[in-house]
Amino acid sequence: MRTLEKHAAPLLLVAIAVLLLPGHVYAWQPNTNELTTSIDAGDFTGYFTNVSAWLNQKTPAGAGKISDGAMKALLKDAVFLKALTQRQFMAKHGVDKMGQFAKANPANKKFLAWLLPNTKAMDLYLVGATPTGLKKRQLDTYSLPIASLGLWRKLYDADPDSREGIYLKLAIATAISPPQKMSYVGAHGIGAVPIVPLDRYKHFKTAHKNHELFPIFDTLSVWEYRKIVESWAADRGLKWVREMVNTWRPDLRKNQQVHKIVSEVWRRNSPIPFSKGFITVMEGGGKCGPRSWFGRMTCRAFGIPTVGVGQPGHAAFAAKAADPSSDPQPGSVWKVLYGRGWHVSKTEGVKGPEFLAEAEARAREPEFSQGEHLRWLASALTAKEQAEAVLGVAGSIQKPVPIRADGMVDAAPGADRSSPMLICKPVPEAPIKAAAGVLHVEAETFSGMSGVFVYDCFTGGKQVNYQKNIASSWIEYKIDVPATGTYGLTMRIATPNREQVLDLSCGGDKLAAIPIPNTTGLWGTTQEVSIKLNKGTRTLRFSAPFQRGVAVRWLELKSK
Repeated sequence: MRTLEKHAAPLLLVAIAVLLLPGHVYAWQPNTNELTTSIDAGDFTGYFTNVSAWLNQKTPAGAGKISDGAMKALLKDAVFLKALTQRQFMAKHGVDKMGQFAKANPANKKFLAWLLPNTKAMDLYLVGATPTGLKKRQLDTYSLPIASLGLWRKLYDADPDSREGIYLKLAIATAISPPQKMSYVGAHGIGAVPIVPLDRYKHFKTAHKNHELFPIFDTLSVWEYRKIVESWAADRGLKWVREMVNTWRPDLRKNQQVHKIVSEVWRRNSPIPFSKGFITVMEGGGKCGPRSWFGRMTCRAFGIPTVGVGQPGHAAFAAKAADPSSDPQPGSVWKVLYGRGWHVSKTEGVKGPEFLAEAEARAREPEFSQGEHLRWLASALTAKEQAEAVLGVAGSIQKPVPIRADGMVDAAPGADRSSPMLICKPVPEAPIKAAAGVLHVEAETFSGMSGVFVYDCFTGGKQVNYQKNIASSWIEYKIDVPATGTYGLTMRIATPNREQVLDLSCGGDKLAAIPIPNTTGLWGTTQEVSIKLNKGTRTLRFSAPFQRGVAVRWLELKSK
């Protein structure tokens, strides 16, 4: 049961306001004129007192009249719902701080004039800002920083699209959970790189409009959007990791499996400084901490909500899955990745099973919203018996989600928590025309292979990917050599790792060792290597000795 003592002072004013009226009938009604006057004056004290007293009058007197039906009927009243939301909005930010915010800038007044009559926008903000965990929400001791309103106002001014739909939720999430400065701990740190909240909002809006994000992004709540925009990675890092996965490992786009890119990060302390941020984590490797950061950054870059997960002696992460029935933890919408599971996890200040219960409760949106609104109402009521009765109804509507013995929770009967899944569908690509005197060979036209995969390129066509750490990994091509002589060989490749090589041989004779540059996972071309070939049909074998993963797009031979 929440403590009511902390509301004593403001509620005393409300009680006095009610008692001073004849017959305890409160004639005041919520009205636009008084709200506008309060905004213009930068003084919400009177409006807050009046709306609190009005809510007390509208709530049935006596605990016996406070039932599920009566409370749900009140919440369906648009005037009551708006007044309740306005009162909670002012209470959580502080009436005095709201006034100071209004006085600080004419643009703030204009913003409040749009926001305070907008029940939907306030609801999205207040519900999305509630802390994680039923106990924290029941205690009701949290407050909301006025600085979040300042950030929201800047987003409101900068982009008219931020005032409705997905971009309204994205703007609210960015205001509540602005991205922190990017930093790394330990001796390999690169310092702090400031991330501008407005730029973060624009980054994800642009990526969404360009269809760079997975379809799950369209289905999220403000609470879930917060777990995307708050990424430690700089915007350039988010953009890079999307391009890197799309180029080097397009197969991971299928069914939203991009978290598996973490398997490509070496499990060791980085031998090189993280001089390029997350790009260098991929290149140099790292233990569980950097790997967890990298996984979270990758998922968020594609629009997947993630949280960091702490386990005994280990750092993992969790992400919202497109398919709850998939491994690990089948049946759970949120999956612990690269860790032991929810039963030994902690995140966002709660134990893993509690987080799962919270996520499931929020997924039951109507009941969750009704329960939170009734908690707001209870905090506005002066009569303790009345407030406790309302809280009782809130608990009956928003029932705690039971946690099973294995630490998992069951979804609501008939609930479908799956999200649209994206299959990698490359666009058609026109054939590449080789220059005169150049032998152009597409990677997928091999005559033999071992230990490689053929993937659809994200931009169309095909590519061949060498698997990492495979002793016998090779591809062969039959080449019609027009004349005996020296040829310059170049290859179109992609890899996010350094110090790799492909061995080239023909008929058992080694022709060259081809250095593979780190292209940061994007397409690049190797430096030309000179090889000698005899006229006629020749079989060239490109072997990868224990590589960490190389994608090949094509190769070209040019007579020298």
